[in-house]
Amino acid sequence: MRNEELDRALGETPPSFVHRMDQTLRGLKEEKEMKRVAFCTVVLVTLITLLLCTTAIALVSQGLEWYYNNRFTAYQENEPEKYDAIMGHLQTEPPQTTPDDPDIQIAVTEASWAQEQNVLVISLLATARYPEQAELHPMWNLDADGAYVGDSAPAEVTEDSEDRSEHWLWTPEGFGPVDEMVAPGKQLLLLDCGTPSLDGLSLDLVGASMDAYINEDGAVHTVLEVSLDFLQDDYIERQRHLLEENPEFTFLLQNIETAQELQQRLKGASSVTCTIPYTVTHYTEDDTLLYTGGRTGEIRFTLNLDGVTLSPSA
Repeated sequence: MRNEELDRALGETPPSFVHRMDQTLRGLKEEKEMKRVAFCTVVLVTLITLLLCTTAIALVSQGLEWYYNNRFTAYQENEPEKYDAIMGHLQTEPPQTTPDDPDIQIAVTEASWAQEQNVLVISLLATARYPEQAELHPMWNLDADGAYVGDSAPAEVTEDSEDRSEHWLWTPEGFGPVDEMVAPGKQLLLLDCGTPSLDGLSLDLVGASMDAYINEDGAVHTVLEVSLDFLQDDYIERQRHLLEENPEFTFLLQNIETAQELQQRLKGASSVTCTIPYTVTHYTEDDTLLYTGGRTGEIRFTLNLDGVTLSPSA
């Protein structure tokens, strides 16, 4: 408001009054703008929260509960006590150190230490870091039918022959030659997760299994399941007996040493660092590079143990 307008409305006014009036009006305008900004901020935060909730719901819907109820239902049908134990000890989004990988983003989404059922389960999700440039698939989805024989394939493969001289890729859309199953212009990346280690000690000494597939969100979902046999009170004795019967099985010496170290470190522990190695391979038709030229990495997370005790063998 100008001085002339104030003078016409109120008569001649001192400069200090004009200054204070101007400050007040400016303050009212700024308050209105601040309220507008605050409102926009609230809307933005709400949208972000909804997006995060949606993401969390998606992760849960494609997590281990979904996995054991839809993809691998054997425990539900034949060993419900194992399913209950895995779900009962489920750890979601455990503390972890994610690698700064140039090709992929990978994270441990869930884990379960169910010692009463002799099993450790780990769930990982991975996506291509630059999805506009690459597609990520499990390594095991390449030539999943085992029909690839490379250069040893017949010169002319007949329709009824199972041998192939070219690589085929299994995807949710079907199974066929790599160049037909991958989007044009995109690089095929292949992910393979290895055997976990606890506190730096590999669990290669016990049985392990892996399942990897593309979930509904397009991410590679890997489920690792590792036996906890090494925590049974007679495990070392059984390994020694097996070595006596088969002295040529020298790897059993390492198994015994590793089991002793694991039992000592884990007994009574409340948590342990778990490391999962992985390999990312850029697809190539050079089989030597394809099978041996992958780049390795690892992801670490903290696994809660709820106290470890040596358990009687089943």
